[in-house]
Parts: sequence; structure tokens; C-alpha cells
Amino acid sequence: TMPSSETTISVSPKVFKIPNDPVENDLVGVMMPFDQKFDPIYNTIKSACEETKLKCLRADDFWENSTIIQDIFELIYKSVIILVDLTGKNSNVLYEMGIAHTLGRVVIPISQNTTDISFDIKHHRTLQYYPNTEGLNNLKKDLIKKLLIERDKIFSSGN
Repeated sequence: TMPSSETTISVSPKVFKIPNDPVENDLVGVMMPFDQKFDPIYNTIKSACEETKLKCLRADDFWENSTIIQDIFELIYKSVIILVDLTGKNSNVLYEMGIAHTLGRVVIPISQNTTDISFDIKHHRTLQYYPNTEGLNNLKKDLIKKLLIERDKIFSSGN
């Protein structure tokens, strides 16, 4: 028989507890630095999600576990799409992106500066934006296009 084009691996994390909650087909997890200067960017992302009938959460939107990384892991686990802001080479965001890739999530990278994108992930297409009014309006338009494409793929595959 022909080998399958898709190989599945089973993982059993030692650092995280796997949540009982299922993956939510309309949930976008947002990974970005916890810094007030990113609030306008997060508001732009939320607006793009609302327009595409998706909901989005950032780990500081809720507090369910005693450790923040468990909340972050659960958000990544439950989200069907992970949006990562690579601005500032934040090591936490890179770690979270790696978790999302390992879990097989759709990852949408954004950044204010392409020099902030590490060598190992430079081959992934990244939406570049500027943190001013015009730049955030353009980011919203670009995100709506990308989210609609990914949302349609998700719903057409029956997930």
C-alpha cells in the first residue's frame, strides 16, 4: 500500500495538562507580548475576528489555572487558529508559536518589522503592519482576507 501523505503523532506532554475541552472551530488564540502598547493591535485583531464571525481570546482575557502557561496552553489547544505577533522577538510568543505548530494549529504570523522574524520561521509568510491608524486599518483588511480563507478551509473539511 502507498504510505499516507499525513503522518499522525501522539504526544503526551509532561509540562502541560491536556484540557478536557474540545477544539472550538470558531476560536482564534492570540499570542502577543503582554504590553499596553499592543492593545490597539489586539483591538484590531478582535475587530477582524468579529467581522469574520470568529471569536478571539488572549491569555490575559481569562484566569482558569494557577499558572499562566497552562492557560496559554489550553487556549492554544482549544483554538483552531493561532495568531502570533512576532514584533520585538518576544521569546514567549516564539515558544507559544512552537506549541501551536506542534499541535497542528493554523498559525498566522504578524509583525511590525520583518527583522524580528527568527531564521527558523522566516520561511512562513508574515503579515507586516505599521502600528498607526492607516497601518492598523490595512492589518484589519489583510486579517479579514486571511481569516476568511482559513475559516472556509476549516468548515469545508468538516472539522
